[in-house]
This record gives sequence, C-alpha cells and structure tokens, in this order.
Amino acid sequence: MIPAHFSGQKSERTRLHCLVLMVVLVLFCLACSPVHAALEQTALSENPANFANPANSTDVELFFDTAVPAGLVEYNIPGATVSAVQDGKLIFAKGYGYADLANKTPVDADSTLFHIGSITKLFTWTCVMQLVEDGTIDLDADINTYLTDFSIPDTYPGQPITMRNLMTHSAGFEDSEGRMMVENVAALYPFRIYCRDNIPAQVYPPGTVTSYSNYGATLAAVIVEDVTGVSFEQYLQDNILTPLALTNTQVSYSLPPESAGNPSSGYHFAGGKNVAVPDIVIVIGPAGSISSTAPDMAVFLAAHMENGTFDGAEILSEETAALMHAPAFSNDPRVSGMCLGFYETYLNNERIILHGGDTDTFHSLLVIIPEKKSGFFVSYNSPGGNNARNDLLMAYVNWFYPLTETVVLAPDADLKTPVVTYAGTYQSTRHNYRSFEFFFEPPQQKTVEAGENNTLFLLRGGAAPLEYIAIAPGVFKELSDTPSISGNMVFRENEKGDVTFLCFENIPIFAFERVPWYATNAFTKGVFSVAIALILSVLLWPVMALSRRVYGKKDEMIRERGLPLYARLVAFLASVLGIIFVFGLIPMVQANEGLIDAYLHDVTPPFTLVALLTVPVICALLSVVTAGCTVLVWKMRFWTVWHRVHYTLVTIGLFMLVWWLNYQNLFFFRL
Repeated sequence: MIPAHFSGQKSERTRLHCLVLMVVLVLFCLACSPVHAALEQTALSENPANFANPANSTDVELFFDTAVPAGLVEYNIPGATVSAVQDGKLIFAKGYGYADLANKTPVDADSTLFHIGSITKLFTWTCVMQLVEDGTIDLDADINTYLTDFSIPDTYPGQPITMRNLMTHSAGFEDSEGRMMVENVAALYPFRIYCRDNIPAQVYPPGTVTSYSNYGATLAAVIVEDVTGVSFEQYLQDNILTPLALTNTQVSYSLPPESAGNPSSGYHFAGGKNVAVPDIVIVIGPAGSISSTAPDMAVFLAAHMENGTFDGAEILSEETAALMHAPAFSNDPRVSGMCLGFYETYLNNERIILHGGDTDTFHSLLVIIPEKKSGFFVSYNSPGGNNARNDLLMAYVNWFYPLTETVVLAPDADLKTPVVTYAGTYQSTRHNYRSFEFFFEPPQQKTVEAGENNTLFLLRGGAAPLEYIAIAPGVFKELSDTPSISGNMVFRENEKGDVTFLCFENIPIFAFERVPWYATNAFTKGVFSVAIALILSVLLWPVMALSRRVYGKKDEMIRERGLPLYARLVAFLASVLGIIFVFGLIPMVQANEGLIDAYLHDVTPPFTLVALLTVPVICALLSVVTAGCTVLVWKMRFWTVWHRVHYTLVTIGLFMLVWWLNYQNLFFFRL
C-alpha cells in the first residue's frame, strides 16, 4: 500500500511500513535477476528482440509462463495472478500457484480476488480527474475550499495545499501509520473521521518535495464526497466500476455473497513453509482497500492506456487522461517524477507510468508503457512478491523492449563545486516527525563521504560502500559492473547554493533531506551514551553515604544534611528514573507488540503507554529542579570543589538525556 525502499523484513507490527515503502523498487531492478536467468534457459535463449512480440498472445504467454513460476519458486510465493494488455485489449490472463494451500485451491485469474493495495489510489485519482474535467475541482485551488466539516491548518500562510499537491505526494505531510489500521472489519469507522482526527504535521511547504502519503489520497476521497454529495464508494461504483463493467472489483472489505468465497489467502513464509495469515484491515479505504481480479484490472489498465476509453465506455476525456499521465512534479529536473497519481520512470529508454500496491501479504504492480501501448498487472499473495514483481517488470522490459545500444557517459572532470560539498548525512523525507512513532520507526539515514577524483562513497553499514563518480554538476553515476537499483545520485541545491536534498534517479515518491549535525544518528547516539555514563555515576552516592556511616565520618555526615541532602536526592531520583526508563521501560515497550498494535490501531492511545511515557516527563521536571540546585551548590559552596563539579556533570548528563528523550518523541504528549 505504501512504497518501501532500502529495507529488509521487519517484525510483524512494522511489516506494513517496510513492505509498503518497497514499491519504489518496481521502478528498477538488477538485470541479472533469477527470472532473467530462467528465461535464458528456455527455447527463446537467442536474442528476443528478433521475435518477441508483446502483441502476440503466444509470445506473451510463453514469457509469463516462464517468468512467473520462476518468481514463485525463487521467493517462496504460493500464488500469483497476471493479465497483459496490448493496444487497449486484454491478450492474456492467467493464475499461477495456489490461492489456498490448505485446500489446494489454484488461483483462477477470472475469479480469484487479490488485494491490490495502493493501486487503489489510481481509482481514487481517476475519480478526482473526472471532477477536474467537469470543473468541479480545480487542481490548483486550496483544498480547504472543498472540505465541509474540517480544514487543514494553514501551516505555511499564502501557500495552500492543492489537489495537485495531493496527487503528486508533494503536500509536505509527515508520514504516519498510527490509527490507519484496525483489528478487524467490525472495528472499521468512516475514513472521513480518520482524516479529521489524524491530520499529519505539514513539515514542508507544498510543492517542495515528495513524501508518499496515504493520508493525502484518503483526504482526496473526502473531497470527492464533499463536492458530489455522495459517498466515495458510491461515486466510484457509478462512475468507474459500473461503466467499465468491473463486476469482480470490490471496494469494501465486506464482500458480497457471490464473491465471498473467492478471495485468495495471504501468506507469510516462516519456519520453512508458507503459513496463511489474516491481511491488514485499513480505515483509509480510498488509499488501499480494493480487491480485484486480473481481467478486471486489465480493463482498468486498458482504459488508461487508451486515454480514458474502453470498449465504448469513457471514464475520462482524452485531454484529461493525457493530463493525468503527463509529468506533474519532480524533486529535481534530472530525476524521474510524479504524474497526477502515476509514478513515472524510464527503463531501457522506455517511458513507463506505473503504480505498486502493498498490504501485509499482497504485493501488486500495474504497468503501462504508453508509447508502445503495452502493459500488465500482477499480484502475489506473500511478501516475496516484493522482489518477484520487480524481477518481472525488468524481465518484461528486457524481453520485449531490449536496449539496442549502450550510452556511455564520460565523467565530468571539471566541476566547479568540490565533491566534499555533497558529503553529509541525508534522511528520508518519508517518516514521522512529531509523534512517538518516530522512535519505533526511525527515519532511514544515508551517509555520503567524499573520495578522490570527483568521487563520492555511499556508506551501507557493514557492507562495502558504493562508489559514484561525477558525470555532471550535482549528478553522480555508480562505478560498478552491476549498478545498484536506485540509479544516479542527484544533489539538489537551494537558491543560496546550499545542498538540501539527495534524490535518486529512479525514486520519485520521496527524497533524502540533508540533516544538520545534531540530527545525525552518530551524534544522537553519542549524546545518549555520554548522558548515560554521567548519570550512572550517581550510583556512587549511596556507596559514599554508606562509607561515611560505616567509618563514622560525622563531619561529612553533618555536611550532607539539609539542602545538600535534598540536592543530591533530587538529582539521584531524576537519574534513577532516567535509567529505569531507558533500560527497563523502553525495552518493555519495544518487546510488547500488543501495546504497539494498540497504539497503531486504537483511536486513543493505550493508558499503559501514556503512563510509561509520563516517566520521562517526571524525569525532565526533576532535571529542571536539579539545575536550580546546581546554582545553590556553587553559590553556597556545598561539599568540595570536586563534588560540586561532579554534581554539575550529573546535571549536564540529565539535560543531555532529556534532549535525547525529546528528540525521540518519548513524552506522553507526543502520542
């Protein structure tokens, strides 16, 4: 449902975030994938450009019959469904593997329903474009002029959020998973209420940079309701599903009786076998709730391929469809951009518009190559589909539209800007900024270091860094025989010439913002480590007090009474609370998946979590009192100079810890 990138498998409670971000990978893939190897072993191992024809159903069937089963085996996927379209016509549809392993029920392309995740957004955006076409919605008007029962805060006066911003994911919203999922269908509530009660922080002015937003797509559906006066589901049914005769496409989780027995199960591969698991249930239906069959998705794909018309039914005029499919926003002119809803990319010099979709267990892809009037839809029923669909896309393009020549770019050795200018730490724009979610889903950071001879190194943790060389001002190409999947690194500068963003050539839906030194992982971890070391030293105080009592040092005992005792007591209590929270309560929260799930699913934060995150607030208040005591310690000359210095260091440690707790959003009012 949300594209994901540069992340591996995570725990159950965070799987949605990680899987959804991976849809960006459909834009690019390694040419030496297992699917390619499998295709090369077929009877068509000669140059496919000589005969492979995407308009020939036999060629298309041979391709998918080879590529899809190879992906199922490679990534331990039970089943998949596929359809292919050429010149606006369905030329192939087939199911592979199983929809239900326990009952050995095969996938039937005509009847087996797969969750399509965020491809649902294309239906939502098509509804919006219909209303743009009839003049009901202006792409560049303030969306607050359409909302009837709540409004989006005017965070940047004079720079309103527009529908164009929502459709290109450039509204500037932070990302959040909180409360968009519920435990089951019975717990669903109107997505309008979700949008009203969970308005994300706007962290960038609209039109500045992309950050993929489920909230933005759902808000667009609220606007559809407000300007039409009918429910979004009814509008979608009347204006897209019914005209295109998409009788096997279900918007609601509550399937009608005739379809209730046909949905595919979703699976996780664990313990060496596939295990059926319930898929997620989301409140934000317009962003990802549709289930459909491969032929129905082929019809929707064909309608867009044919600029709004399929089999005599028009859902968009040719002009409106062309507008929707045209580039609309890019993080930098030198990288792929967003259309009005579709992503844009180039593979083998072919312009492709596409959209991926991810739930917890289903992973889908819809692809259109406009100039060739070619495309396909695929959906898999387990997490391995993340990689399988990427391989399938690249294999499809390589097989039917192979490169005929290779363009070699000569490195630019005469750069005006030193490469060290681009070195630094960059952080994904797609993350939560203001809530507790920031702590358990921290933003991904990338570190870039300068090399010699106009090169940069992209660090990758324990793996070998990737080396890039400048090929143009601010543009760096990877020096590798097997380039990474993300394409060129492109650095964006502001009007002052400061580097502000790192953009990857093939990732249009988010960028990496340059972060100041105090927001780097290295610095924040360093602050935390020093803070803990300083406040742990208060454990010496009870030992010292016991020593004075054992050895009868009455003079020292007298000096410790009154204000000196209370000063130490306050600092000791603040330190102990901090230590207990960091080493006891935080691990308990992280290990308690039920508590995190409750935070993500429930309308109100769980009381237990509120209580736990009250401890840092108490620690912060006691730290302020400790700071006041520090002034008294020096003014009234308590203890020896060394003891006063130590007390001051403890106070500094407490404030360092409070800074870290605040940075991590670990106060109850950040829930």
